[in-house]
Amino acid sequence: MIRLFITLPVTVALIVFAACNQAPVELSWLQWKWTSSPGVLALLVAALFYATGSASVWIVVLRQIRRARRAELELRTLRASQPDADATARPPGLTSAPANSPMLKAYAAAQPVETQPEPEVDPAPQTAAQLPRPPEHS
Repeated sequence: MIRLFITLPVTVALIVFAACNQAPVELSWLQWKWTSSPGVLALLVAALFYATGSASVWIVVLRQIRRARRAELELRTLRASQPDADATARPPGLTSAPANSPMLKAYAAAQPVETQPEPEVDPAPQTAAQLPRPPEHS
């Protein structure tokens, strides 16, 4: 947004200058001489400086992007090389959260606790039906 507030008035001023100075004038630089209007020359110089500034900014931005990609790749290799000690305690969706993270605790509290199914016990083999014992007399 700040660039807009800077670029817009400068561009408008250059266009007004180019519109007001349309008469051809003989211009020279060192030994070169040519005829052009000062407005066109101002617009060409502004375009040249704008392109140069944009290129220099992109060089810096691309350097930062490369540095960030290298750091991300290094982080991935470091994470892959370290054994994950508490991988079994973490839910599958939260593998990147630290073990003592409040987010992990809240996630685990919200999930239903899974219980192990009880192993099925084979009923005792049925023996032959036994008759009731007669009462004992003393």
